[in-house]
Amino acid sequence: MVALYAFRALLAFATVSSTVAQQLTGTYDYVIVGGGPAGFVLAEKLSQNPSKRVVLLEAGPDGINNSLVNTPAYYPLLTEYKWNYTSQPDPNLGGNAPDLKQGRAFGGGSAVNGMAYCRGARSVFNEWATISGNPGLAWNSLLEDFKATSHYEFQPADYEQYVNLSASGNGPLEVSRTSAYTGFDVPFISTLKAGLGVEEVDMLDGTGIGLDLGIAAINAGERTRSYARNAFGSLIETRRNAQMIPNAWVTKVGFRGKKATSVSYVNTLNGKKTTLAAKEVIVTAGAVNTPQLLMLSGVGPKSKLTELGIPVVADIPAVGTNLYDHPVAVVMLEVTPEVKTVWQWAFNETEKVIAEQQYAANRSGPLGWNNGFVYAATRVPDAVFAGVNATHYTSLPADRPHIIWEYTTVPFKQVTNTSLVTAWVSLVQAEDPGYVTIPSKDYKDDPLIFSNYYGSPADKKAIIWAYKKMREMMASEEMQSVVVQEAYPGSNVPNTDEEVWKAIQNASFSFHHPLGTAALGKVLDSDWRVKGLQGIRVVGAAAFPGPPSCHPMADVYAIAHRAARDIQAADH
Repeated sequence: MVALYAFRALLAFATVSSTVAQQLTGTYDYVIVGGGPAGFVLAEKLSQNPSKRVVLLEAGPDGINNSLVNTPAYYPLLTEYKWNYTSQPDPNLGGNAPDLKQGRAFGGGSAVNGMAYCRGARSVFNEWATISGNPGLAWNSLLEDFKATSHYEFQPADYEQYVNLSASGNGPLEVSRTSAYTGFDVPFISTLKAGLGVEEVDMLDGTGIGLDLGIAAINAGERTRSYARNAFGSLIETRRNAQMIPNAWVTKVGFRGKKATSVSYVNTLNGKKTTLAAKEVIVTAGAVNTPQLLMLSGVGPKSKLTELGIPVVADIPAVGTNLYDHPVAVVMLEVTPEVKTVWQWAFNETEKVIAEQQYAANRSGPLGWNNGFVYAATRVPDAVFAGVNATHYTSLPADRPHIIWEYTTVPFKQVTNTSLVTAWVSLVQAEDPGYVTIPSKDYKDDPLIFSNYYGSPADKKAIIWAYKKMREMMASEEMQSVVVQEAYPGSNVPNTDEEVWKAIQNASFSFHHPLGTAALGKVLDSDWRVKGLQGIRVVGAAAFPGPPSCHPMADVYAIAHRAARDIQAADH
């Protein structure tokens, strides 16, 4: 998403491997495939029972001691810890193909993302409960799981922020507000309030619409990343009945008839192949890798599996469908020197030294931030959809936003050799989904991702209106104190539907929030099992029936905790 190659060259870092000799023998009660937030929560919860043998497998390395992982502001540099996926050329974007990189390390996306922690509109979860037939996913029930997986730690700062402490719990993951503003926040907040008519809320308490000053998965005292590996993995590694295996690329789930009985993986360091016997396989590999693994294992659309010569275990056409993401359309702004952007503290040698000294001395300065995280969530006015069938948007519950308005000091599109801020609008309740499939039966071949951004006429109407509104707001008098000029698409580009659509097509990126490709109600039953099969479940973003209304990381932690409780009850 962000091309900061020169920045990477400026910083030295060391990766580590925590691979420990393991005795992988006998049959495991639970083999969990995918070491992201869902995998770690499940492994921690299920291994609390000392009589259950649990193993967590992750294709990527363990970066627990990597300074780039642990220092919040460095997240744009973490290309080494990602699946380098790119969507297929999207006709809706004029053939452009947005990248869809995904976390490939212990911690998954939580090890490499911008650490945004948001839950969003309660109506989303109530809908999931109805679709899945699992009442535990309704907001009033799932709030217990949000609380069980995270806790809020107060971060002293020189600004006020509304936090609803009744929504906070005592779980392992620490979340906090930022320790200081970037210099862009105050005018941005005022502009969003005036331009969108929103007031400050806390989107951790089930509120879906409003202005949130941002909560992130950052340890307040140390200003380091709080993520699945250090929050939950530290608990797992103390247990004799649980094992965490990095560098283990799972290639296939083995079946005996309709029952999953084993998992095979390749050690990416030495090429050794291993097969583990399992009473239960739980796939937590994300919305791209999960359907890939299911199809490689013979679970998916019969026509595709037959075409590729893969023996069919279960004909489930919905595997790989229902792909949703949160596409973002960006406006680039050249800003004044008062705004602490990545460009300043990464490329200005003086500012770089100051930032490093501040962080080393007392964890102050921009390296302890996640580069800006104020955002608003709003609906698109019904009148915008005149002339198209927009029942999807107009019939969504009233607490459900359509658009996220946000900014970051990370340059998504480096159009000038200067200090830039990226402002964007993101379609968070898209109407038209995409899909994921596989090109061959070789596990090493990247899956094929058809993102289908802005796929319906109403989707296109919504994003054009929002983009035009963002340009208007960023050109307002309030923003002139920090904005020098609009760098992209540029002040010479008229704010007409036609010109704005061209700008959107050439500057749309993935928010890296893919979900729904093995969804509850479509692929899974109410107890997370793949329909028609035994011994195999799917948990995590792939299981989401539809998109949440904001950044989904918090939701992954919570539904994994709920799934663990369901699995414990079902397997008692």
